[in-house]
Amino acid sequence: MLKRPSLLRKSNKKNIELNLVPMLDALITMISFLLFTMSFLTLVAVESQAPVASKSINDVVMKEKPLQLTLTLRSNEVEIWSPFERITAKKIPALEPGKPDLTQVHDALVKIKQQFPKETKIVFAPEGGVNYDILVSVMDTSRGLEPTDPPIALKNETTGVDEVVKNLFSEIVFGNLLGDS
Repeated sequence: MLKRPSLLRKSNKKNIELNLVPMLDALITMISFLLFTMSFLTLVAVESQAPVASKSINDVVMKEKPLQLTLTLRSNEVEIWSPFERITAKKIPALEPGKPDLTQVHDALVKIKQQFPKETKIVFAPEGGVNYDILVSVMDTSRGLEPTDPPIALKNETTGVDEVVKNLFSEIVFGNLLGDS
């Protein structure tokens, strides 16, 4: 037996078209509003080596105590010292609170590099509230030699020829990442 055809096919209903223009206008306005009000995230990275703890290194008896040059950066002074007292501690007062005297810091580091030309590491221990720009400027001061600095010679162990050192302390390690000093 045949079924009767559906009445929907014979109805006089017209196809309804939705007007999407107002919806698209609202969507574009919302997207542009979100883009203009969004704060863009800037990421800044400071390359630093992590301190390494190795049992094999600790078992070796050192003939000589390491320098372990440490630079403590505070808002009112910069202190350059060695925990093994290989150098005399030097405190350099800041020009203004939060603005260290970079030329005196650089000169002190050059004198230390003349005493220990093989040393390449320096430990930074900044105080908790030190400005990032100040920290980077002190790092730059401790890394490079200026053209006006006296030449520092280091004997190459393989060739036996004296070579001029091009950097002060190029390997920077942060010593107090977890707490305030």
